[in-house]
Amino acid sequence: MSEFIDLFALSVYRQKLKLDAGYQSQLCNRILEMERPQPDQESAWLGDTAGFEFLFREPEFEALFTSIGDAIRGYTEALGLNNDRLAFYFQRSWATVSREGQRIFEHAHQQSHLSFAFYLKKSLDGGGIYFSVAEHPNEFAAGLFTLSKEELQIIKRPGERTLNRIYVEPEQGEILIFPSKTLHSTAPNMTTEPRISISADIVVTLKESSGHETLMPAIENWQRF
Repeated sequence: MSEFIDLFALSVYRQKLKLDAGYQSQLCNRILEMERPQPDQESAWLGDTAGFEFLFREPEFEALFTSIGDAIRGYTEALGLNNDRLAFYFQRSWATVSREGQRIFEHAHQQSHLSFAFYLKKSLDGGGIYFSVAEHPNEFAAGLFTLSKEELQIIKRPGERTLNRIYVEPEQGEILIFPSKTLHSTAPNMTTEPRISISADIVVTLKESSGHETLMPAIENWQRF
């Protein structure tokens, strides 16, 4: 008998947030008010580079970020962490509007610990998200686990064990939570309806750092200079 022992899996947490339809529409309208025409029509509109990088400070978004905070704690609890010892901070938050044919290219958020994508408005063919790894633990030859090798039929059974990029199709109202260091990108929006998502970077610190050599100490103990 033979079997795989799968080690060191990336766990992306997904959860449906319950938003009132009227509230959801209100937030969509507010984001579309922020949007401005883009010079690069292939790229989506990003609120953080357009002066709207702290959505959690906007009164209209307060209830949403309360729900998101609960989801973040649910993620870390599900991982097996003790939330009583941790403090969570929204660092930045912004909206993204992806219109027909627009996408977001592969990137990671190296300045934070956790990130999320919440799909405020998304049609069936509005485009999902890709998660990637630069070096797949199972890739014993460089370039072996690329999508092109699947197309060339080198990979017979594509999946998490044999691809360095995996596609996830979220639904409207879903939040996806993952480590900020994770490479990710989006598929193009193939509809005439805008895909509207909200993202944020989150920093996690210890509430009490005495005796700990690693992890960030409480922000109250920092000193600006």
